[in-house]
Amino acid sequence: MSPTPINVSSQKGQALLLMLAFTLVLAVSMIYLFNSSQLLAERTQAKVLADHAAYNTATKQAQLLNANAYMNKAKIANQLATAQAVSVASWAKHFEPMPRNTGTIRYIPYVGPYVQEAITEYSRAVQPLADLAAPTILINNQATQLISYQQNLLNGSSFISIQQVHKDTIDKSSIGAGFDSRPLITASKYAVNPLGGSFIKHYSGNSSDPTIGRARLKDVVLASRDNFTRERRAKSIDEFKIPLFKNRLEARGGTELSNDFNQWKGVDTFSHHYKKRKRWRLRWREDQMGYGSAVVRDSGTGDNDWRNNAGYNSVNRNKDASNRSNQYTPHWDSRRNRTMNAGESGVPQFWDLETKMLAQEEPTLPTSIRVSKKADRLDTTSGASNLKVGDELNII
Repeated sequence: MSPTPINVSSQKGQALLLMLAFTLVLAVSMIYLFNSSQLLAERTQAKVLADHAAYNTATKQAQLLNANAYMNKAKIANQLATAQAVSVASWAKHFEPMPRNTGTIRYIPYVGPYVQEAITEYSRAVQPLADLAAPTILINNQATQLISYQQNLLNGSSFISIQQVHKDTIDKSSIGAGFDSRPLITASKYAVNPLGGSFIKHYSGNSSDPTIGRARLKDVVLASRDNFTRERRAKSIDEFKIPLFKNRLEARGGTELSNDFNQWKGVDTFSHHYKKRKRWRLRWREDQMGYGSAVVRDSGTGDNDWRNNAGYNSVNRNKDASNRSNQYTPHWDSRRNRTMNAGESGVPQFWDLETKMLAQEEPTLPTSIRVSKKADRLDTTSGASNLKVGDELNII
């Protein structure tokens, strides 16, 4: 039997169907690869934007802390200037009673009258210094209060301004079109955050607890005083011997803060100490020669340390003179006059890192920013894909 002949013409076109099927698969694969690469590019852009937004937010936080540091420094400088002015006034006033208390010097042969005249003239010359201190004190205290007001305003509005940084970063970025961002408040720390998690805190009040009141800044202020404010002590003439007697001169003075942190007080004394025989024994006696003081407060009148217990460079070594120091004061003294009450005196209120952050060896500020783009804004063929950008990008 002869074989059936094959019809060659009936096999035409079969390879074309396979090519069409392969082309379709290739096209779908190319579209998938294109969408995947676009999504990866979008994800990279989102991460870059999140990095920039978090960095700019951290920079804004650092700028806020720097601004507070400079404001705190300015207020401390103002109060140190106030303390120095109080010191000058107290020192000048302690010369006022000297001409009267040293009247017996004129009886010293030859030089006595000249010495007495010199003391009198010097006392008159330095008295105006006490009154000239008033404008300096008033200006410094009012400047301190003004800085505190501006500082409170700055920090009170910082929560909103810091949170706005991420949005400005996205809007001004060349690759930010179509992206949305928002801060994750619960995972971040922001200044004066009403929801908690603040990294900065306002310290005020008279509490001795450094985590609540101004006690920590008090130590800074006192340690920053100049030598004249801290200690006005002339080198005493100890054990200057005269037959049957021992003599020494004590010049003591200093300026201190009150226990309520709202008052500067300066006390200055100058006394002659000698031993006098009484009942067959030699006992130290004191001739008080000079004494004066000055007080400035930011509220009320009076003296928070009227017994001079704060020390004032051991001014109580001249006990009698110290007890009389309140008799010679400048006309603006807060114990008798409310003139200087305008402003902020003593230890100013201040802003610093929150208490828990201060306890850390290296305080850090966690900042979380979420950057995303809606599916219909993605640069893909259909605007959507199974491969999605992550839900959150937390850059800390």
